[in-house]
Amino acid sequence: MFVPWRLVASWHCEACGACCVQYRVRLRTYEFLKLRKTGFVEERAGRFYIKKIGKFCPFQSGNLCSLGNFKPLVCKIYPFSILKRGEELASFEFEGEEFFVYVDSFCKNVKIKKDPKPSIEKEVIEALEIMIGRRFEMNLLTAKLIQETRVLQQPHIHRLKELQDLQVL
Repeated sequence: MFVPWRLVASWHCEACGACCVQYRVRLRTYEFLKLRKTGFVEERAGRFYIKKIGKFCPFQSGNLCSLGNFKPLVCKIYPFSILKRGEELASFEFEGEEFFVYVDSFCKNVKIKKDPKPSIEKEVIEALEIMIGRRFEMNLLTAKLIQETRVLQQPHIHRLKELQDLQVL
């Protein structure tokens, strides 16, 4: 269930990987073109998705993402969802434009509150900056954890090498 960002007391990513298992990731056209060489993408009804292997994302290495900063936008900003329309509690003005920001309460680290006083403004701003292309590296969102823990993924380094050889990364 998605809740307006103002009703979220706190959130942080523990890199549990549950979101990677739960959701089918929709890709933007550019992301599809970048990842299609891997063979792990599919088209359904004119939309592009990462093709799951069983219930897992093929880029998931343990609980982490082997794509790091090259992961799809929807993964970079998860658990945030940013829309052009929505309810007043989800409204967020950024650079003179109004966005409607929701947070997926499926993530176990999303803490809900009743008081609509803003608590996670810095995270919302980072998600918006990523969405509009102003920022590519994350400090507060999921990908930061991946960068810090990439060394721990040694058994899966072969997958990164294959993706680099395909010029995906």
